[in-house]
Amino acid sequence: MFFTAKVPSIDVFNLPIFLFITPMFLFSGTFFPLENLPDWAQQLALFLPLTHLVNLTRSCALGIFPIDLLWSLGYLLSLGLIVFPFAVRGMEKRMIQ
Repeated sequence: MFFTAKVPSIDVFNLPIFLFITPMFLFSGTFFPLENLPDWAQQLALFLPLTHLVNLTRSCALGIFPIDLLWSLGYLLSLGLIVFPFAVRGMEKRMIQ
């Protein structure tokens, strides 16, 4: 929602996908384990929300619930509480224009 509110036209919408979404897929452990990444990439992955979502989804699919999943859940909830109001405000401005 945030990117939708900020891009001036549909022609520019590929830019945030190229700069943010694709690297997030590559560094979040979606396609291969985080342990295979270099140390700097593993540290970067801890700041990406998709990493925590992948951890939660894998654990639910496998039926394994370690205690560190609470960190992932807390990270996603707090990030959502911080970023979502900005996205809603941006969409309100865009809809009024």
